[in-house]
Amino acid sequence: MKKDLWLRLRAYHFADIVPTNLWNHVTEAFGDVDASTKAFANKIARKHGWNTRFALRAISEYRKFVFLGVSSDIIVTPSKVIDIVWHEHLLFTRAYREFCRDVLGREFDHPPELMPSDDQTELYAQQFDATLDRYVSEFHVMPPGDIWGTPKFTRVPTVARKEESVTVGGGADLPLYAQFDGRGDNPSHHDMPEFSVDGSGGGFSGGGGGSDWSGSNGAESSSSSSDSSSDGGSGCSSGCGGGD
Repeated sequence: MKKDLWLRLRAYHFADIVPTNLWNHVTEAFGDVDASTKAFANKIARKHGWNTRFALRAISEYRKFVFLGVSSDIIVTPSKVIDIVWHEHLLFTRAYREFCRDVLGREFDHPPELMPSDDQTELYAQQFDATLDRYVSEFHVMPPGDIWGTPKFTRVPTVARKEESVTVGGGADLPLYAQFDGRGDNPSHHDMPEFSVDGSGGGFSGGGGGSDWSGSNGAESSSSSSDSSSDGGSGCSSGCGGGD
């Protein structure tokens, strides 16, 4: 079920991938993101010139991308930023296999790109558009432009920009956000940051974006913000277009 899959993804902490440091554990004790995810974000940030806050948001959006790929029958295609996070996760091959087995319950492969061509670029563009549309449907929020706005090809994608255009299905295909209705012990999606329109928050998600859809890559601009956290340390099959 979508809800169970999302809760497993939400609880996954990239444990034992990158060694944590004392500061990671101290900040975790004061309510910050868990130490293992913070260490993974630090590694990605240093390697790609991002700051850690941006890397944490990119990791949160990567979880959403994986959810879309596993929970739907479409071929999902990542943005440039999310593809980077995916590659970094794949480098830890045993941990990634365990992630697929224990969290996803299936393989989720990253097939290589074929030789670039106009036909292939258009196919990936269509897959990317479909991925963005599915994102809006499942999370009921626009994907943040600084993470999703730069595809791995030149065509600029289109995406439904109006919340009113989202159609709520029923039964097993009920959108993810609608499955958190706040009744009983069930949390409300209004209280979960991944369904938040302001895109703020460190913690797990920081997910969601404002209503503006930017084609700019926020990784470069966010790398200018200071973040002194650092950490040491050095990989699934719904098809995905657009990988390296």
